[in-house]
Amino acid sequence: MNDEAESSRAPQRQNDAASHLADLEDALARFEEAEQREKDKATKQRRLDAKRKRIQMLGELLRDLDMVVYLELITLYHLEYAYHLHTAAASLR
Repeated sequence: MNDEAESSRAPQRQNDAASHLADLEDALARFEEAEQREKDKATKQRRLDAKRKRIQMLGELLRDLDMVVYLELITLYHLEYAYHLHTAAASLR
């Protein structure tokens, strides 16, 4: 009797094991998809951070360039003014 009971329950156990295995595979697939989404999100965030840093660096470089040009213009102005002042003083002598 015990052997007959075992044989009648065997297909049910196989079906239970198969459905349990399918559930585990589905859970694993969902986990892998979530993990991939997190990786994609982190990659996108790193790219955005890199772009922000690049834009900030370019802004700083442009300000520095503006400062250099401004200082060159001031230098030229003062050199020109000093030249005219010197020539004016020389012509008065």
